[in-house]
Amino acid sequence: MEYQLIRSDKRKTLGLQVKKGQVFVRAPRFVNTEQIAALVQAKSAWLKAKVAEQQLLLENEVSLFCQDSEIWIRGTLKRLAIRDLSALGPAAGGKARVRELEQVIELALPATKLASGHEQVSLTVKKQLELWFKQQAKDYIPARLEYWSQTTGLSYKSYKIRQYKARWGSCNSRAELSFNSLLMMAPDWVIDYVIVHELCHLQYLNHSPAFWQLVAGFYPQYALAKQWLKSNQRKLNWK
Repeated sequence: MEYQLIRSDKRKTLGLQVKKGQVFVRAPRFVNTEQIAALVQAKSAWLKAKVAEQQLLLENEVSLFCQDSEIWIRGTLKRLAIRDLSALGPAAGGKARVRELEQVIELALPATKLASGHEQVSLTVKKQLELWFKQQAKDYIPARLEYWSQTTGLSYKSYKIRQYKARWGSCNSRAELSFNSLLMMAPDWVIDYVIVHELCHLQYLNHSPAFWQLVAGFYPQYALAKQWLKSNQRKLNWK
């Protein structure tokens, strides 16, 4: 099995990592190559499984950001249409542009970007959509957060919006909230659930029965919202 060896003077133990379908071995300077090869061999079944899993995720990610793929926008699946920016005329300017239509999310890119190869185009499309979702979240979430804060009587100190890999929101002991900008792919009623969920953590910083009872009191359909997020997880989580 191929792997990339990274040695360090500070490291004291061997470590294995699979990242983006590649195997990395982190080792101290004093460990010889025979020991490293033996560890890789011993863990080969696990490593091969992780490599295959991540390669499949990478393939799905590329296919998600190609022409005519489907992307959730506020709970509605819309077709992605990638356009040549120059075809929109001089008024379009030279920067990438995202436009939401009734059944389509249109992304116009400069011709130089479109000619950069399939994988690079997919990465560019992903980046532009992430920026667009972040702006959408900044325009939408603050008002809903204020509404639910007043409705529940739960006051927060501050909030931020950014993209996360594995969570829709968070709350800490300092009453600081954060929300995933990709929430804008979910229906409004699911976004409301996540906001209520995080506000309830201001009272219970755990997932105890008392916490869920509080959530249910403010948002009785919370279980349906949780199920929607779970059912659509593959298209909602961008790595």
